[in-house]
Amino acid sequence: MSPEVVARRNTRLYYAFVLFNDFGLWFGIWIKYLVVERGLELKYILLMDLPFWFAVAALEAPFGALADRVGHSRVLALGAAVYALTILGFGLTTNYWMLFADYMLWAVAQACRSGADQAIVFDSLKAAGREDRFARIAGRGFALTMTGGLAGIVLGGFAAATWGMTFTVQVSAVTPLVAMAAALLMVDPRLTHARRPYLEQVRSGFAYAWSHPPVRATMLLLTGLLMVTFAPVVLVQPFLIVHEVPTGLFGVFQAPVRLVGLAAALVAWRVTARAGRDRVVGAACLSVVAAFAGLALWDSVAAFSLFAVPAAVQGLIRPTLDAYINEHTPSDRRATVLSVVSLAFSVQVGFLEATLGFITDDIGIRAAFAFTAAAFAVLLPPLYFAWRRVYRETAAAGTR
Repeated sequence: MSPEVVARRNTRLYYAFVLFNDFGLWFGIWIKYLVVERGLELKYILLMDLPFWFAVAALEAPFGALADRVGHSRVLALGAAVYALTILGFGLTTNYWMLFADYMLWAVAQACRSGADQAIVFDSLKAAGREDRFARIAGRGFALTMTGGLAGIVLGGFAAATWGMTFTVQVSAVTPLVAMAAALLMVDPRLTHARRPYLEQVRSGFAYAWSHPPVRATMLLLTGLLMVTFAPVVLVQPFLIVHEVPTGLFGVFQAPVRLVGLAAALVAWRVTARAGRDRVVGAACLSVVAAFAGLALWDSVAAFSLFAVPAAVQGLIRPTLDAYINEHTPSDRRATVLSVVSLAFSVQVGFLEATLGFITDDIGIRAAFAFTAAAFAVLLPPLYFAWRRVYRETAAAGTR
């Protein structure tokens, strides 16, 4: 097949992969399922995220390097298969040991995907001379991720109310198998890479990410923003439980938030092209801190609307900064470097989730929101200004 045909094929299959892999009836109810149906405590559920994210951190770069060597499509397919097994395991969990085993499987699935899905698309476009389309495709891919999540959350709430939470979680294992088939149909593009020994591939990915200021500054800022926009993943359902929202309406509440993220992802490339990356990123840092401060101060079920802010920020920022990292990374190390980004996120978010779990259980949900706002009000400004300085210097150098 010609590079143009491969690029079109892989783009379509990438869309199918992210849609089906992220469609999950279980995701909008899984915390309530574990707390109510299985009798587990939120703080210990989220404490499991600490070893989970450490496992992801340990596996990110090795699986990224493996994808660079044996093919992104094979590693993606492996990850989707393990993810299906993970979800089925959640549906059968009855104690903390089983839950721990499920989290370890989930870590493998997460590490297999990190970086490889975007790397195969970018390399395919580069081989066809169309890498300029990556930011738009990444935005659409993220939008499809949000679409799959949106549909799964809405249908999952109704399914749980009708057939029970346990069955809803168990049946969610089917769609990742469809994603696995899509990954196996992808064709790895033929690019001339300098083949390095496995450990050297991992080392060079770390070295490149840290020694190149545009990649290093973007990686640090992106991981900070990803953490603050990830906080709703563990706080949305406790918020709905505290405000006594019925299970059948969990999806109805979460759907508009997902729609905001979806819309933001679709227009991310256009917004950043008009306003500029630095302005969009700066506004994102300010708005997420303000949103969590509002959630801490506003004790009402209507405050749920503020969750739309981190959703919008994630939709705008992820494709924007991912594209910037791809633009400054050579193809033979792209999956490895993108995995380093995910690794940096993984190391930090495990502590954040465990902390939020104990604060929510022992103090209250509003205290968790206040902690998030305060922590990122301190963290994000220095990361942003350091990134903006490098970004503007790099842009100025490129115009000379």
